[in-house]
Amino acid sequence: MHSVVRSSDRVTGTIFDIKKYSVHDGPGIRTTVFFKGCPLKCVWCHNPEGQRMSAEMMFSSDRCTTCGTCVSVCPNQAIALEVGSPDTRRAYEIRTLRETCTACGECVEACPSRAREVAGRVVTSDELIHEIMKDVVFYDSSGGGVTFSGGEPLLQPGFLLALLRECKEREIHTAVDTCGFVEWEALSSIVPYADLILYDLKGMDAGMHLELTGSGNDAILENLTRLSKTHSNVTVRFPLLPGINDNQENIVSMGKFLSSLRWEGKSPRIDVLPYHNTGIGKYERLGRVYSIPDIPRPTDEMVHAVWERLRKLGLETGIGG
Repeated sequence: MHSVVRSSDRVTGTIFDIKKYSVHDGPGIRTTVFFKGCPLKCVWCHNPEGQRMSAEMMFSSDRCTTCGTCVSVCPNQAIALEVGSPDTRRAYEIRTLRETCTACGECVEACPSRAREVAGRVVTSDELIHEIMKDVVFYDSSGGGVTFSGGEPLLQPGFLLALLRECKEREIHTAVDTCGFVEWEALSSIVPYADLILYDLKGMDAGMHLELTGSGNDAILENLTRLSKTHSNVTVRFPLLPGINDNQENIVSMGKFLSSLRWEGKSPRIDVLPYHNTGIGKYERLGRVYSIPDIPRPTDEMVHAVWERLRKLGLETGIGG
């Protein structure tokens, strides 16, 4: 029974996307809400627009006709029309002055070719619940629900908690996808309300983790250990990057660590997520550089070998998810 609960329209947060009919972020058909802001800077991140807390301008140069409309409407003079470079083969090109841009959205509204968009908007929990409730029939028929992802949703703990509580009162299944690099107080606060926690684990070596994400992994491992004692439904997610974290030392160390944990007497589940570079175009649209453009996708044989190694270490293991 999906009952109406108290209003909490004063609880606000910043998101950058809502994905409907998702089937990869938990069981059944789901709505995935992507929160802005992340404490890690993973070199392979396929949602770079979710890393920073503030709204950002995304510009698709391949759509731009260099009409100059955005230049004329920008209230901050943060867009310039310049002589094109030899690489672009254009007489003129548009450049966004990101240190000046406030992502106000004036240029987005004016652009006739839809080459510009703002990543990030402030919403209330009531607005999000209203959007979530539109798909209740799909949750009920498929055993699905809502997944809060990012970015890192636990960087906005009050907003996340308000949403989880309202979903629980409406009997909507909830999942939280976290990198684990958060305060334990924030993580423990959602334990009574999150039906499933999807917990990212990139690697066991602290030096490698620092190089790949910009931060160490002590807090991540400690939080996962504590979580194993307080929550019964946690799925670990391991992004597999060929030549980076697929070495046997990392796989075996991870398997042994996870095998030492117990969720209600059971070994934890770990899903192997094969690397993909589908988000690479977003870096250019954000004016950033993708630092590992030559990393290949893992072959099916590579993925299966890692899956088999983890399975032999006593873990319930899946691929994708």
